[in-house]
Amino acid sequence: MTYQHAELVHWMKNKESMLLLPAQVDIDLTNVCNQDCYYCNSIDFRQAEPVQKKYTEYITLLDKLSGWRAHSPKSYGTTHTITYPGGGEPSVLTGFEKVIEHTVDLGFLTSITTNGSYLDKLLDGVVVKKLQKIAWIGIDIDAGTEELYERIRRSLTKESLFYKMEHNARELIKAGINVDFKCLINPLNDNPEALEDLFQFVKSVGGRKLYFRPVITNGEAHPITYKTLTLIEQLSHKYSQSYWVNQNKTMPRNYKRCHQMYHFPVFCANGKIYVCCEGKGNPQFELGSWDQGDFRDLWMNDRHHEIYNKTNVGLCQPCRPNRTNIEIQNILDDPEKIEGLYL
Repeated sequence: MTYQHAELVHWMKNKESMLLLPAQVDIDLTNVCNQDCYYCNSIDFRQAEPVQKKYTEYITLLDKLSGWRAHSPKSYGTTHTITYPGGGEPSVLTGFEKVIEHTVDLGFLTSITTNGSYLDKLLDGVVVKKLQKIAWIGIDIDAGTEELYERIRRSLTKESLFYKMEHNARELIKAGINVDFKCLINPLNDNPEALEDLFQFVKSVGGRKLYFRPVITNGEAHPITYKTLTLIEQLSHKYSQSYWVNQNKTMPRNYKRCHQMYHFPVFCANGKIYVCCEGKGNPQFELGSWDQGDFRDLWMNDRHHEIYNKTNVGLCQPCRPNRTNIEIQNILDDPEKIEGLYL
């Protein structure tokens, strides 16, 4: 249970007079990618709209996000976290480092998910003291050897991006930046040899933590078995390497509405806002444009409420906001749980 969950419940009781600002915003800096991961869930969207905007458009977007409370004074909550999760590979954007620097300068809790191939832009273009304010940089790796890395991630460059990623990660870690590594457990790496290679690699470069989560293909999550969980635990002790296995996506749903649609918009490179992180490119989840007019006037309008009320989560694939939706539903079902929280 968090304050942002309680704020949502509080807003639901006063929604005729107040807005609720989203706690977190995802921003996709580009739909272009220099890899072709076999499991990519946004490939159709990226191929349909291979967009590459100017970095200055994101500077303007960030300024509006920073001034959202002043623009909408009758509101609960605040937008405090911005994540650059991909869509395409965020670091390929020309001016990527300027966008990250501006995000940090505005005081947002900043995080980046990346394949690591162009993270040298940060070290070359931003002072280290600013980079150290980044909450975390999560590098998708999926394998600890070049051969398996390429089988899974399939670099579209002349040479594999594996060693470039490794070099950039080492340099960032040396500079005191929080670097984690992320692995999607899938049929190609769900075996003792591949998992040990992952732990060896992360330990050798000095990564802070190794995160595991199941790959989602055809709407189904790859099962992470007790055998795999036990092996991961054993390898963590063997290499003295911190890890986390995230299975939040597969927790049983207790909700019929996606409450996170009011907490977690996605600003995509095509200039559209989607209120579903898995619905990028789907008109069903499109709120409107962020690069034309003022998107803050679209927030919590009739269209927004319509999407929330008409979406059948029973048809949704496993998704990131699942656990948060469960926790919010628990509060809605038992409002006494928010007693004592400052709203």
